[in-house]
Amino acid sequence: MMYRITALDAWVEAQEQADSRSNPALNPLAQKPQRRTKFPK
Repeated sequence: MMYRITALDAWVEAQEQADSRSNPALNPLAQKPQRRTKFPK
């Protein structure tokens, strides 16, 4: 049973790292605003 808890904890940690709510590096509000580029017609 212990190996399942370890595997579940590892899975949860991986999910949290992929989620912007848990990982500030992925938070779009923490990034600098990007300039809009004009597309050629």
